[in-house]
Amino acid sequence: MASNKIMVQFLNRPFGTIHYVEGLRASLGIASGWDEHEVYLLFMGEGVYYALKGVNRTDSLKYIHTLEKLGFGLNVERESLQELGIDESDISEEFNIVSRAEVFELMKEQDFTVDF
Repeated sequence: MASNKIMVQFLNRPFGTIHYVEGLRASLGIASGWDEHEVYLLFMGEGVYYALKGVNRTDSLKYIHTLEKLGFGLNVERESLQELGIDESDISEEFNIVSRAEVFELMKEQDFTVDF
């Protein structure tokens, strides 16, 4: 079987929901499955709140660390930060900040997208 490029997008506020933990768990499953798909993790819209310094990520750290070991980084869309009035210096160091133009180009390369 062929591997696919899959973008997992986190679009909603992470507060009061387990969608983020489940999304990261699903991302890990996709990345380490039989075909070892290439996964791109993107936090955009109100999903960027997950990337703020000081956010409790205890429930999802094991997934984050494993995804990082597999070479899949955590990415935050710069324009979403700007639209919400969040300074880039408020973003935790585990996250890469990427432009909307970069995101658009990456989206064109993906075989699938999954939204959480």
